[in-house]
Amino acid sequence: GLLCSFSASAQSLSTPLQSSEETRLRSPVVGDADSVYYKRDTHINVQFSQVQLSQWAAGGQSSASMIAKLDQFWEYDGTNVGWDTEIHGAFGLLHRPDEDIILKTDDRIEVATKLGYRLKDRGALTSLGSFRTQLAPGFAAVSGVPDPNQVTSRFMAPGYLVVALGLDLKPTTTTTIFLAPFTSKSTFVLDKALSEVGTFGVLPGETARHEVGGYVRLGLKEQVTENVTYTVRLDLFSNYLEEPEAVDIFTDHVLNLKVNDWLSTTLGLTLIYDKDVQLVLREPDPDVPGDTGEVGPGVQLKQILAVGLSLKFS
Repeated sequence: GLLCSFSASAQSLSTPLQSSEETRLRSPVVGDADSVYYKRDTHINVQFSQVQLSQWAAGGQSSASMIAKLDQFWEYDGTNVGWDTEIHGAFGLLHRPDEDIILKTDDRIEVATKLGYRLKDRGALTSLGSFRTQLAPGFAAVSGVPDPNQVTSRFMAPGYLVVALGLDLKPTTTTTIFLAPFTSKSTFVLDKALSEVGTFGVLPGETARHEVGGYVRLGLKEQVTENVTYTVRLDLFSNYLEEPEAVDIFTDHVLNLKVNDWLSTTLGLTLIYDKDVQLVLREPDPDVPGDTGEVGPGVQLKQILAVGLSLKFS
């Protein structure tokens, strides 16, 4: 009887485990693994183009341009707490050697972070902080040429800070909706000359303007095909105390076509509307005496099509 029992036990020990059961036994015990998620991504893109003309009968100008972008993402989704942080940086230059002119084509520094406490499977009570500015000065263009004597923007002129408390929803795995009825938006103009004339909505001589209102932030990142990704961001802000119907709009659309592990094509579109930002809607007509042109709020639009080096680290 003992020998039979030993033989049966030996046979059961020699029976191979199923692959799924072996994986489960080898995996470390971390509690509810399905509810803990951490991801980190770094995207670096460098695009460069050049046109060289010499005695070209059809006409044109030689030029060289470069745009560099850095996008950093951190995402943590715990059992009760979630924390998302992203950093975006971009800078681009265009050189026209025939005229010895260098133009800035892109300039962006942005940091955003969200900390939330889960209320339901796809919703969380969330606080958000977002900061956006630029690095290098911008100049007004006269006949297509930047005038160094007419500075229109600098680092922290403007700078935008948004602090909000609301509900963060994730109706799908690729979509986020942040609804914040309690939001503070601050606009900073720390350049003395720009502050004195009251640019970007601040009062003349002041360095900051603070608004209280409602804020909506929509995000979408869709994998259209294996090599095509479409990313959308839409920010809406309404000032409760002053013209709440005049909604500030900031939206980014990026279509990324991946050729291989290191080469990609990017099509980007950015649209901004802020009633506090005064734009030159019409240049003065030199043939009309006393014509000063037209200045007022309007739609700012930037479109980028670039092909170049693309690196991703996870």
